[in-house]
Amino acid sequence: MKIFIDDSAWVQLLDPNALHHQAVTDAFSRALQDDDKLFTHNIAIGIALSEIKRDLGFTVAWKFNEIIEEAYTGTHLTILWIGRRNQKEAMRLMRKHAELPLGLYDFASYILMKRRRINTILSLRSGYNQLELKVLPEINGG
Repeated sequence: MKIFIDDSAWVQLLDPNALHHQAVTDAFSRALQDDDKLFTHNIAIGIALSEIKRDLGFTVAWKFNEIIEEAYTGTHLTILWIGRRNQKEAMRLMRKHAELPLGLYDFASYILMKRRRINTILSLRSGYNQLELKVLPEINGG
């Protein structure tokens, strides 16, 4: 299975005190155990890195960056890139679905996922459900 990981999931995964840390960790561990193909994008990593630095400090943020780099140079993670074309498409999609609680880069994630035929996302953003994606972990009310 292909699974996309957004910034909200990266942050939950790294912060042991985060509200949904265990649920995200369990879903991530299952994906690794099942040898699922993992994807993310450059902006999700950047946002997560900034939040991790702010909340957990530079040392944890640096370690996260090292782990991402190692996973990317191996076979564990594919990093997709949001460029100008993707961002423009995301703006159009955000306008079309203005009622959804998703931001610009969430819609960019969706566009990249559709291009790669990825239908599952590790995220805390429930708005993805309304775009007919399977959201992991399944959190009631989230």
